[in-house]
Amino acid sequence: MPRELPGFRDQLESIVAAFPDKECLNVTEVSQYTGIGRKAVARRFPFVGENLGRYITRTSLARALVSVESGK
Repeated sequence: MPRELPGFRDQLESIVAAFPDKECLNVTEVSQYTGIGRKAVARRFPFVGENLGRYITRTSLARALVSVESGK
């Protein structure tokens, strides 16, 4: 079973605190959270769906942010 990357739980807690009532986030919300432009966010993170219906779960976002930080 794969192990969690260091910092995953902290990152997930931060995302949950920022979006307590949402499990899935759209490109605009992720852009606001990360401070990265919408086009860059759309390319950088593994969103599911098409056009305006693109979303990412909080856990997937936390995993992606931690893997970027750790260089993996």
